[in-house]
Amino acid sequence: MRTLALMGCPRSGTSWLGQVFNAHPRVAYRYQPLFSYEFKDWFGQHGVTAASVRAFHTALLGAHSDFVLQNLRPAKAGAPSHLVWKEVRYLHLMQPLLETGELDGVIWLYRAPLAVLNSWYQAPREFRAGQDIRVEYLHAPNKNTNPSEYNGLARWKTAMRLALAARTAYPGRVHLLRYERLVAAPAEELARLAAAVDLPVDAAQLAFLTASRSRHDDDAYSVFRAQQAAMLLPPDVAAAITCDTEAAGLLDLADACRQEAPST
Repeated sequence: MRTLALMGCPRSGTSWLGQVFNAHPRVAYRYQPLFSYEFKDWFGQHGVTAASVRAFHTALLGAHSDFVLQNLRPAKAGAPSHLVWKEVRYLHLMQPLLETGELDGVIWLYRAPLAVLNSWYQAPREFRAGQDIRVEYLHAPNKNTNPSEYNGLARWKTAMRLALAARTAYPGRVHLLRYERLVAAPAEELARLAAAVDLPVDAAQLAFLTASRSRHDDDAYSVFRAQQAAMLLPPDVAAAITCDTEAAGLLDLADACRQEAPST
């Protein structure tokens, strides 16, 4: 069985891509286990070793909490060929997990920072009422209360550096996928990713992709999106994000890596 971690900054589309994987009959999908009570502080307690990662994956297959299993899980028959788990926190563990050899790969889903922060600004459980986006957009002091959080522009840049460094160290095991490309050409990008992780595209995945783009839920946490979110960031904040040359450079680097042929 192949083990894959789906990672990205919050509000980058990882919940949607996670459900695309969940639709596959050969995938056991698990949602943010390291943020759950069931697996809380797993690597803090056990360290990041080959044995602890192997035990973690075994435990994930037997997960029982609703948070980790989620409600949108189809009934599946037979043993899974792939275990896929999603995290938007604890991104600093990416390279240590890969170093153990017990994590076969990381799928890094990234999104332009302007869209990420605009989505965050409109998510009521993430950006609390009464907070000032001009104070929060760069370092997110009221959200990033511990080092495992990756909200705000500065932490987006940190996360992108982590992902690019991991890809340099493990080029055949870190697969970059841009959210905007996935939205524009979902079948093409899914096929490209499937080749990289040795998981043939299933009809159920294509059906979910069609359904998720055919109807629109206004809930900020829904995976059903038929239209893009309106730009609600104040113009000066949007301009500051757009004009950040370091962020633009990281986005260009990721795009250049993504354009390379997928590793199998």
